[in-house]
Amino acid sequence: MNAAPRDGAQGFVLVNALILVAALAAMAVLVLARAEAARERQAQAQTAAQLGLYLDSAEALAITRLARDQSGGSVDHTGEDWARPVSDVALDRGAVSATIDDLQGRFNINWLAQPEDDFAREGFDRLALHLGLAPGHVASITEFLRPGGAGGAGTQAAYARQSPALRPLGGPVLMLDQLQVVPGLRARDLARLRPFIAALPGDSLLNVNTASPQVLQAMMPGLTAAAADRMLQIRRRDAFASVEGFARALGAAAGVATVAALEPDLGRLSIGSDWFALRATATLQGHRRERYAVLSRQPLPKGVQVSYRVNRGE
Repeated sequence: MNAAPRDGAQGFVLVNALILVAALAAMAVLVLARAEAARERQAQAQTAAQLGLYLDSAEALAITRLARDQSGGSVDHTGEDWARPVSDVALDRGAVSATIDDLQGRFNINWLAQPEDDFAREGFDRLALHLGLAPGHVASITEFLRPGGAGGAGTQAAYARQSPALRPLGGPVLMLDQLQVVPGLRARDLARLRPFIAALPGDSLLNVNTASPQVLQAMMPGLTAAAADRMLQIRRRDAFASVEGFARALGAAAGVATVAALEPDLGRLSIGSDWFALRATATLQGHRRERYAVLSRQPLPKGVQVSYRVNRGE
């Protein structure tokens, strides 16, 4: 007579036990999932830290090369050790690559922030024309850098329509990415300009030993493409040791009796540089990170300083 109730009680106990086991199993799965997520976060953090150390090593190498070159004299050219790329140097489970570019071999966009500098504005017009940039984009960039910011009502309205709305203050920029807000300037237009322009202090000079033929032609209205190529051939044989030596070679390459016929601004030229850009890439087990750093080489004892750095990637 009492068997049925005992069976029922046993069944109830069994159900409760199964529920308890299921709950414990669910808790165990949750704990394991959280542990795995924590492990994954820790692994990602360690990978990011190691990639950062790889990039730090590339930056340290660049500083060392530029500092060593600084003690070797005032002439900077692309045949020196600092200009030699570092390609896929193997590290622990990863690799790093790096290049150093001379920013003073480019047209300084911040020259346009000086209202009285007609020579710079005309030079930028020539450079943009050579690169196939629309005149409207040239005017917009020049206006963006003009002290006081956007001028006309139409220009102000174009900035106001952006999200978020902008009111450009004008003046020099720190980095070229700031030009991305210029109305109508497409990413591909800026990409076309980037290899030939830099954002440097307004008093920086153009290094004739590293400037491209496009930039040389922009800065010298009378210099033809053929004469610019002849200049490069001369420069490859031996870097210019003085601006005066460059001027003599320029006259010979252009076939003119006096370099004045080419209308250069010799006071804007130099044979050495103080501003460089580091581009470094680090890889580790399928992960990749990049660094762009602007390096300023100042008189000793300060030496090479990092002006700013930007990291991108995983």
